[in-house]
Amino acid sequence: MGAGDVPSYQMSGIPFVTSSQAGEVGTTPIRVEFPNVSRFVVVHNPSSNVLRIGFTENGVSDKGGSVSGSIHEQNADHSNYFILSGNQSTGRLELRVKDLFFLRDGGANAGFSIVAGITPVRRSMFPTLSGSQGYLGIG
Repeated sequence: MGAGDVPSYQMSGIPFVTSSQAGEVGTTPIRVEFPNVSRFVVVHNPSSNVLRIGFTENGVSDKGGSVSGSIHEQNADHSNYFILSGNQSTGRLELRVKDLFFLRDGGANAGFSIVAGITPVRRSMFPTLSGSQGYLGIG
């Protein structure tokens, strides 16, 4: 059973739920580590402020790599995150990840709540997602 074990992602996930403290997400990225690899993720932003969500610390911090992989785009200054406006939810994201990163976007702190379905695939059996490992658009 590893990262590509299809049956592990076909069965219902084990529930995982966590939330930040109100206004906890500020200028330092917050990392949420899932106990195992996720099958799906839903993120809610309960604050009225904007939240950045990404898959690496560099990605949410505007220090990510190019999504094109072009040799002309070697600067680590790309934004590899998506925005979640205040009082909004992402809907169900079918993502196999072992970490999520959060950072406020703009001047005011934000918060988050996560519900995820967790697979039996152990964290150690899943690759580290990073631009330096060849995962473009991650950071």
